[in-house]
Amino acid sequence: TTPRIPKKSSMAGLVSTSQQGTVPLQQQPDFMEVEVSLHCRGLKKMDLMSNSDPFCVVYLSGPAKQRQQQQQQRSGPALLNFNNSSRAVEIGRTEVVYDTQDPDFTATFKMQYHFEENQMLTVKVYDEDKKGSKNLNDHDYAGCATVSLGEVMGSNGNTTAKKVLGGKGNQGIVAIRAEEVTACQDQINLQLAGANLKNKDGWFGKSDPFVTVSRMNEDGTWSLVWKSEVVMDNLSPKFKPSVIQVQKLCNGDYQRPLKFEFLDWDSDGSHDHMGFCETNLASIIAGVGKPEGRMPVQYKNKTHGALVIMKADVSQVPTLTQFLSGGMQMSLMVAVDFTGSNGSPMVPGTLHYLDPRGFPNQYQSAIGTIGSILQEYDSDKKFPIWGFGARLNGVVNHCFQIGSEPEVQGVRGLLEAYRGVFSQGITMSGPTLFSSILASAKQRSEQLARSTPNQQSYSVLLILTDGIINDMKQTIDTLVEASDSPLSVIIVGVGSADFSAMEALDGDGGVLKSSKFKPAKRDIVQFVPFSKFAASPSRLAGETLAEIPHQVVQYMMSKKIKPMPAAPPPDYSTMVPPEEDTSTVQGSDTSAGKGEGAPQFFEVSIPPSATPGTQMSVKSPEGHDIAFIVPTGCPPGGIVRLQY
Repeated sequence: TTPRIPKKSSMAGLVSTSQQGTVPLQQQPDFMEVEVSLHCRGLKKMDLMSNSDPFCVVYLSGPAKQRQQQQQQRSGPALLNFNNSSRAVEIGRTEVVYDTQDPDFTATFKMQYHFEENQMLTVKVYDEDKKGSKNLNDHDYAGCATVSLGEVMGSNGNTTAKKVLGGKGNQGIVAIRAEEVTACQDQINLQLAGANLKNKDGWFGKSDPFVTVSRMNEDGTWSLVWKSEVVMDNLSPKFKPSVIQVQKLCNGDYQRPLKFEFLDWDSDGSHDHMGFCETNLASIIAGVGKPEGRMPVQYKNKTHGALVIMKADVSQVPTLTQFLSGGMQMSLMVAVDFTGSNGSPMVPGTLHYLDPRGFPNQYQSAIGTIGSILQEYDSDKKFPIWGFGARLNGVVNHCFQIGSEPEVQGVRGLLEAYRGVFSQGITMSGPTLFSSILASAKQRSEQLARSTPNQQSYSVLLILTDGIINDMKQTIDTLVEASDSPLSVIIVGVGSADFSAMEALDGDGGVLKSSKFKPAKRDIVQFVPFSKFAASPSRLAGETLAEIPHQVVQYMMSKKIKPMPAAPPPDYSTMVPPEEDTSTVQGSDTSAGKGEGAPQFFEVSIPPSATPGTQMSVKSPEGHDIAFIVPTGCPPGGIVRLQY
């Protein structure tokens, strides 16, 4: 059959190949481009004698990385500024849909979706009064809705609904839908061989060949993109199959010139040239099993042997977005270190100290920062929280339930259970053992996967610890076994201990191997010292969560699990927004020349360092300075709705 030749794509990818029996790494870009569309239902009438003429203005706020990327595309006002850690910019406006309370807007908004970041969308609804005017003061403000992009992506069908807030009575809803922008997600399973290659080792030996692939640049130069393993003493080598991302191989352009070069390996690195041939990916695919799949190798303008294409199977790599859109659920598990090295929670300055003024300790900050992002991808937002290293009823326990229920509700439930554990009569003890927690998480992740259709479930275990692991051998053995389960492990080191031994668990430096030399199927561990990112919660979330999308897709591919079909768009008129656990706080507009009119609403994320009673000042979407006091009961990293 004729191969499909996609158009050239500009999004580059990365790849590393498997040569030791591990699952091939298909490194996804650290973001996904998505397209957001809006639909409103039941908007309040703003005109006495006729229906409204609605349009929407969309703002995006998030950490510095996202902000910088968006501002390169569009300049906008500085909003929601928490010491420059978060800012909202206007990313676009819809068209005006005339004479309706139920508009479906055709305008869409493209943005980069970062799994590891808390990206907030604010949709402000207006009724057009002065036709064609770009000044929002010329139109009637109807209300706004705020949602995290993560909640949209984690919802069934990548669609969620939010109430429009801004006045008394029913203001209607806004349905927000996101869809991944199509890009080249192809990969090729390529197996090459050589035949009768030029011998570079004289009469009494044979060359040790390997093959490299380079792609042509626009200026006619070549860039190396891949190389094979070495086959010793063989002039007709057969190389192992390798899975390569098409983005890496030819940047998605199947007609792009590729150069295959054979080299004779030398231990000193001075590899000898054995010949080359030029072709492209389309010809490679078409030539499998045909004479065209045997390409002459040129050496000093003469033919010396051939490149043989043994296999060239193209398939498409699914994305995390596709799995989420098809209903995949992600579950968070939290484990907290209660060993004696943390110190007494009653003593100021210790790691578990619960400050009566509400200042969060490092454990609370990490739970709030990471949990607030991961909870958006779980349908019921219920998670287990465990402890380890404490003495209960005189017996040291290395995996015990925190709280009265097996699961708690949301990040607030996690934080409340953590605070309440000290009234359970636990005694800080030791040693620091991970293997029991890891075994429990592995078992739970597998149970959740078995209970969902087509095993569309993946779990993330967050371990918070202050010290060196005392069962490193057992921990590594358990992690190697867990690498074949739907599980990722994030370890956050709190305090100032020496965590250098923890780096051995993170597979970034090489494949993790058990005590019996069994290699891990994939890297599932990410270790981060909290102190490195204490001043920037968004960077902590980014560092700990950035690898999760890749790990999810890698696991699903290793099990040949495909995304479920995406849920069809819902009937927007029947969507009921969930009741939200968000406080409404009265703010004071301190701007010069402040306006008057109907109450305005917008939502802000409270930094983990801001405690109840703290006076803060933020900018509204219109650029007004709004002063307010963080309310009692607001958790670190919580969200409050401001009215002014």
